Amino acid sequence: MDNILDIVERTRTDFDQKNVNIRDLSRLYQAFNPVPNIDMFVLEALKMFPELNCGLATVYLQSKLGGEIIKGKYQERYHTFLMLGDQIVDITADQYGGPRIYVGPLQAPWSR
Repeated sequence: MDNILDIVERTRTDFDQKNVNIRDLSRLYQAFNPVPNIDMFVLEALKMFPELNCGLATVYLQSKLGGEIIKGKYQERYHTFLMLGDQIVDITADQYGGPRIYVGPLQAPWSR
């Protein structure tokens, strides 16, 4: 079985390379946060990755890893990330100057 870091790194690379299944991502995100014209929303959002993609990336990661989606903050900015037990999994903190990938404890600058 793949370890968490391998799955997270592969997922981040898929987002970076725009190699994410749009239909799957649209279905997952629509269940999390319904928006009109979901396929167009996802296509436009992916053009800006990682900016404004924390929710999309997190629902996709949750489909692979399980866990709980947290609508929290990074510094003082609203931010969505995944909690696996007592660990954060975040592949979009770099939009705020944070790490490209973070798997670790819930600590500043993240908060619930």
